[in-house]
Amino acid sequence: MVDGANAWRRIWHVTLPGIVNVIVLLLILRLGSVLTVGFEQILLQQPAVGADAAQVLDTFVYYRGVLGGDWGLSTTVGLVKGLIGTVLVIGANRLAKRAGTGGVF
Repeated sequence: MVDGANAWRRIWHVTLPGIVNVIVLLLILRLGSVLTVGFEQILLQQPAVGADAAQVLDTFVYYRGVLGGDWGLSTTVGLVKGLIGTVLVIGANRLAKRAGTGGVF
């Protein structure tokens, strides 16, 4: 304000550079759960829309593993889901470090 900058210039040159590390941190942490959706909501709404239309990884693991007894397949699906989340977090962290902002680790 002392230099005569308007509100947009102050946001662009002062506020955003100050919070960019927090934005990157929250983005990295949210990427770990990108494949997770509201399991309870989908499970409760599945009878209304049909089982095939509302099938996601979490409900697939629940129906095949817990109700169906196919522990091997449901464990594999859950493990692959976790591995994909881990790869996304590690990749985003490396990208953040290359871009010049501090990563999570």
